[in-house]
Amino acid sequence: MSTAQLHLEDDTWSRQSGAMLAGRSDAMQRKQILSTVAGLVLVVGDVALVTGAFMLAYMARFSNEETLPMLSLDRYVRLAVLEGLLTVAFLATHGLYDLERPHAWPLRFRAIVSSSATALVLAVTASYFLGDQAFSRLWLASGWAFAVFGLVIWRALGHHLYEAVRDAFAPSSRALIVGANALGLELADELRATYRVVGFVDNGSDLAHLELPLLGPIAQLEELVQAYAVDELIIALPGSRREQVSRVIARGFRRHVHVKLVPDLHDLLPDRVEVHQLGGRRYIGFVPAAGVSWAKRALDVVLVCAGLLVAAPVLLAIALAIKLDSPGPVFYRQLRVGKNGRHFWIMKFRSMCADAESRLGALRTNNEATGPLFKIRRDPRITRVGAILRRWSLDELPQLFNVLRGDMSLVGPRPPIPSEVEQYEDWQLGRLRAVPGLTGLWQVSGRSEVPFHDMVRLDLHYIRNWSLGLDLEILLRTVPAVLTNRGAY
Repeated sequence: MSTAQLHLEDDTWSRQSGAMLAGRSDAMQRKQILSTVAGLVLVVGDVALVTGAFMLAYMARFSNEETLPMLSLDRYVRLAVLEGLLTVAFLATHGLYDLERPHAWPLRFRAIVSSSATALVLAVTASYFLGDQAFSRLWLASGWAFAVFGLVIWRALGHHLYEAVRDAFAPSSRALIVGANALGLELADELRATYRVVGFVDNGSDLAHLELPLLGPIAQLEELVQAYAVDELIIALPGSRREQVSRVIARGFRRHVHVKLVPDLHDLLPDRVEVHQLGGRRYIGFVPAAGVSWAKRALDVVLVCAGLLVAAPVLLAIALAIKLDSPGPVFYRQLRVGKNGRHFWIMKFRSMCADAESRLGALRTNNEATGPLFKIRRDPRITRVGAILRRWSLDELPQLFNVLRGDMSLVGPRPPIPSEVEQYEDWQLGRLRAVPGLTGLWQVSGRSEVPFHDMVRLDLHYIRNWSLGLDLEILLRTVPAVLTNRGAY
């Protein structure tokens, strides 16, 4: 083993799992402070802008001097302020106040539209229950349009200004990932909050979408490090291929570069990692991830009981509609795989014709999903009522009883069917190490539009980083995701 390899190995074992990279430098600390301050400025600006947009619409709608004094200005102001506060709350569930989190502009625009629209519906509903009279529909529509337009412009300018100040005040280290594979893609997502990831280096990739450019082959690593002024070189290759990189590293680089190796531990991703030193040698120790806490279970029971009380009339109406629409039972039972591979029966409202299972074989060639999943956008087996139920995720409501029984949680990975699990790769089995849920990161990230590979990555991220706060965030983000029907089919 060469000296360079020994230094590389020593650097690797001294860090937790390779993903918890080097301590924060002064520049990173300055960037964190700057990001926090900028986020607070955005919050205040968003509330002021949305409130101002609705008051501008008020002036435009009621500019007639004879009409203006007759209107109750204070209730319009109350609704405008409430709309601003609720819009900020929903924007926060999309992560739009984390300025270091990457957001493509189409996704950012969609988040602004859905957040402000959902906030408006809730604000008007709350005002109605508080006794306010009906509001001008033209005022509501024009105020919402002004708010969306203003938020888009304000945020575009704000992000450009923030990036300019950040780059001058606290420049990010530039990172290059060696390995255009699943692990490398996951690392890119994790590191973009603190590093400027310039791309991947590899001799090719089996992934359909990398999100970052594949800059060149491993043979050109030295030239790429120099050309892109790389500060951090992250190696995310399986053990069988690391010899390729070792030869390049042994020659050294023409600039100071920190080299870090990420252990290939896909099968242990749900575990937490600790680094120990025994007898002069470093070891990686694995600590099992915490089980479902009593707080998570208590949250499930309280919310489900409250939800069932409110939704009882809806459940009865759906059952009646299914019976009148097509022959067959109201409910559909299906065997699913839960935590640690335990099988259980899931309950759903029937959304397909009674002979749907027997017709499945003839439709296999039309499958639009990736991996072991099966989904068709216009599945001919779906009934008229079923199409409505699926669009609004109402067919999932009976699973609230699965949550009460403890088979499922409100938040967690979706429970697969046994035939899907049989096709899993070893690392994908990690998603079975948590209690399955009604909603999860996959649902608020696009549902059926999310490829299977990315869905598993989201599930593993959830399991590793679970907290009660994360559950609450996902539950809040589920509301606009369902209302906008994103990825529902």
